[in-house]
Amino acid sequence: MNPPAVSNPSSSPDAELSSREGQSNPANSGDMASSSIGSSALSASSEVRLSRSRQTWTGAGSAAGFVLRYLPPMRRLLTDVLGSESDADRALAILISHLVKSGYSGHAKGRLRDFLILGLRSAAKARASEIESKAKKSSEGATPESPRELDLESAKTESRQWLSYWRDGLLQRTWRALEREQHRERTRVYRTEDAALDAPSANAEANVPPHDLVHDVLRMVTDHSGESSEVIAGRTAELAERSVSAAEVKRQLPVARSLFAQLLADEVSLTLEAADAEAIQAEIRKLGLQKAFAGLQVKA
Repeated sequence: MNPPAVSNPSSSPDAELSSREGQSNPANSGDMASSSIGSSALSASSEVRLSRSRQTWTGAGSAAGFVLRYLPPMRRLLTDVLGSESDADRALAILISHLVKSGYSGHAKGRLRDFLILGLRSAAKARASEIESKAKKSSEGATPESPRELDLESAKTESRQWLSYWRDGLLQRTWRALEREQHRERTRVYRTEDAALDAPSANAEANVPPHDLVHDVLRMVTDHSGESSEVIAGRTAELAERSVSAAEVKRQLPVARSLFAQLLADEVSLTLEAADAEAIQAEIRKLGLQKAFAGLQVKA
């Protein structure tokens, strides 16, 4: 099976660097913001554990703080509903204020995206009421304007727009998490190199090939589908501000793909109340994210 293409909000490449150059199928794996990788070196593994994280949105200590992670898809939807970014921002402020005061109000059940869509609908209506009330006060004695029409069709749990925005939001969070892992790995490499200078024979980690380009390599492959590994290496070198070879791109790409898939699984898991493997797989299918897991051993 071919290694996975990784989808992202701006592009979804169908051509694979490895398949273009006859690379063997990679073995792969990875994590999210609260990574279990820590200071140890990243490694390639063919396994992605769907339900390895026990944290879910329903257990968040601060409802408002947790929901703030998902502002981009929420704002996009409210802009559709209200027809204005400024009104969308005001509606978001109404929703967040409510969450600060009341938390989940006993409604922390099921999928986070379903909970949020109900809150977004209420916030949009509240903002429309504010606009209507303000218009009435400013036009006393005159013929009142027609009430603001809301596009509430797009604000349904299974609407195409909402699912698309939610999917994009999860992918954006996954890319940022992958970038954090890259930063952690670079920090590890620098520390290891310093330790090796002090005690050359005492640090076995110094001999471990680094995987400090996982975000940059995967981003370049995703954004520039169809280019050779030599060209990708050049693009990655510009980002990393160091020399990068085609061989290094080929070595780090499988790790990057598997790490992205694991991080994405962790992101999906966070948004479910019952985050078992079956529920996570169902959500991945619903959001059209299967491509990121192609070629990997997906386990519970």
